[in-house]
Amino acid sequence: MILGCDLSSNPTPAPDTQNVATIVAGTIAAITVAPPAATPLPPTVLLPAQASGIPISFQNVSLVIPTGLANGAAGEQVAEVNANNGAPWEVAPAHVKLTFKGYPLQGTMWEASLHFYPAQQFSAMDDGAAQISTSLKSVIGNPSSLPGHLPFLPLINAQQDFYAQAKVLQFKNGTGIRYITQFDQAPLPVNNQEMFYTFQGLTSDGNTYLSLTLPISSPVLPANNNPNSPVPTGGIAFDQNDLSKFPQYLSAVTGVLNSASPGSFSPSLSTMDELVNSIGVTP
Repeated sequence: MILGCDLSSNPTPAPDTQNVATIVAGTIAAITVAPPAATPLPPTVLLPAQASGIPISFQNVSLVIPTGLANGAAGEQVAEVNANNGAPWEVAPAHVKLTFKGYPLQGTMWEASLHFYPAQQFSAMDDGAAQISTSLKSVIGNPSSLPGHLPFLPLINAQQDFYAQAKVLQFKNGTGIRYITQFDQAPLPVNNQEMFYTFQGLTSDGNTYLSLTLPISSPVLPANNNPNSPVPTGGIAFDQNDLSKFPQYLSAVTGVLNSASPGSFSPSLSTMDELVNSIGVTP
């Protein structure tokens, strides 16, 4: 089954530095929009949905979308972006990207997508990417001692506020770590518009770096990053008048999210893990 190429791209204007929420939105959008050029590919062809989900195959990658997580995917070959034609956080080698269609959460900061980067080429292009790849190998090798920040690609001009529900997962021919997180350029509430599930993995041969991003929500988080948005029962209040308490706030939110059951998130963590387990990458 060969997926069609989705070549649509909506360039994002530079963020308004006078508005924190706009900064964050611009930042995340800048990362999730594909580079400007892509190679046309044949139209999408999918087999009918089966009980276990929708099987997807594109170039050298395959997976099964669990029932209810999405209704399909579009594949594309993303063009290289280097220091001469893109911002530092946009740098990446040419790679395969899958974009999930019909994902249940819409209007969020992150696109439901999966990138397959050539690991050695990415590391050679950017020192930051090389450090992230090395960090991922360390995390996979010693998951009982996790660092303060977990590895994440693509590159992003924002800080990882927290991570929760970290767990090492296997896919068909590799290993990685999944977690939920949020990136920001300023202290903001952890919220359902920005938080997402990610899986960062490496194939066993070390040649391919996988980055999966899927928006996710929790019933104890506010709807968005507005400090005045109501906090649901069981959530943690954000004090915008005393940002010195921000580390304690993040620690408290992390504790609440870590103690939540997989099924309390939407979509369920277990469903997302099923997707990861199904991924296969051939040389």
